[in-house]
Amino acid sequence: MPPFNIHPSLLAIMDQYYDVERDFKESLTLQAFGQKTKSSDSKPMKILYVTFFQYPHTGGLSHYITSIKNGFEELGHSVDVLAPNHMTSEQLEEWIPQAASAARKFMNRCYGKVNEKIVKNLSFLHVFELFLKEKNLQQYDIIHAQDLFAIFILGHLNQTYQKPLLFTPHGFFTKSRLKFNKMQKDSIEEAYFTELEKVGIKASTEIVMISDSFRPNLMDFGAKDERMVTVHTGIDFKSLPHKNHENIILTCVSRLSPRKGHEFLLEALSKIREYLTNVEVWIVGDGVMKEKLIEQAKELKLNNVIFFGKRHDIPHILSKSDIYVLATVNDNFPLSVMEAMFSRQAVISTTCGGIPEMVQHEETGILCEPGNVEQLTHAIKRFITNKEERHRFANAAESYARQHLTSQVMTRKIEQIYQTYL
Repeated sequence: MPPFNIHPSLLAIMDQYYDVERDFKESLTLQAFGQKTKSSDSKPMKILYVTFFQYPHTGGLSHYITSIKNGFEELGHSVDVLAPNHMTSEQLEEWIPQAASAARKFMNRCYGKVNEKIVKNLSFLHVFELFLKEKNLQQYDIIHAQDLFAIFILGHLNQTYQKPLLFTPHGFFTKSRLKFNKMQKDSIEEAYFTELEKVGIKASTEIVMISDSFRPNLMDFGAKDERMVTVHTGIDFKSLPHKNHENIILTCVSRLSPRKGHEFLLEALSKIREYLTNVEVWIVGDGVMKEKLIEQAKELKLNNVIFFGKRHDIPHILSKSDIYVLATVNDNFPLSVMEAMFSRQAVISTTCGGIPEMVQHEETGILCEPGNVEQLTHAIKRFITNKEERHRFANAAESYARQHLTSQVMTRKIEQIYQTYL
């Protein structure tokens, strides 16, 4: 493995946190490259998407990359994707442990303390950067990073290539972890990962946001308003014809994690038990909250709640469903809500993140305040007891999704952005 090194900006932030003085010969500031032109003619492009996470994989980020890759290829452009699981076995099995050992020794020697999360991140950053250096990034017209780690690495490499470098964040690493107590306030981890986000944002030519709700957080990290643009995520979802059935079926498709708000859904259902005699509730997904939620349903005597676990036939499930509920307390632009809209569901969700940009309250769905069980209860009761309302909202949701939330619409908008840099 080539010699291990730590980028000066990360070194500086750790030195500052641990009160260590060091002279820096390298500049700590990265420059953004790429100037917009007036030309918007469609020209064939060679595009690179980079993510620091596994690809292909399950989840929203992987779906997004696949959707946009397929969309651009259909338009005649050349598209590559690079991710850590594309690295060689030597890099994954030998270089990363070697880099981790070097990072551990460095932190112990310089600070007398070792943080294993930072050690892990430093080792992956180092080896993934070496991997990307081998890939001749000079050949691409557009490079588009899909997470904060990818944009951090590419921001440094792009000081040489000087390409238009775009960035699409799909979440906020530090703020999310602080909110859910996965990271301690004022810790070395907060300082380190916040610096990663700030450096990457400064190196971005333009930030393509999946929803406008990202804007305030990005500006907190130093993003300029004129260098941000919103292009809502679009998907290719093959919905199935709706199947008629005797009972009303209410569905929630989501990972069973604390931030998805399943406990509020169950609590709301318990308050309208007398209206549930002809209602089935399908909870689809798996996760850390599974046992707790099953126990909660038993305690609340919600015998009509069925836990399906992880499923791979979501279109089939949604074709039987009438009402879709996602009571999330922290989200960005959830894929599951879009899938529900394409499947003609009466949608109930919350005002989290970009959901109000996807679902128009009282037009294409009902939105509640996160954690507001009273509002959630009222919305569910309304759709259960009023068939006409249920159908009206479901039809409006499907119509809006097919007009605004397709991958074709998303790809065309992003293509227009790319073309301005050629």
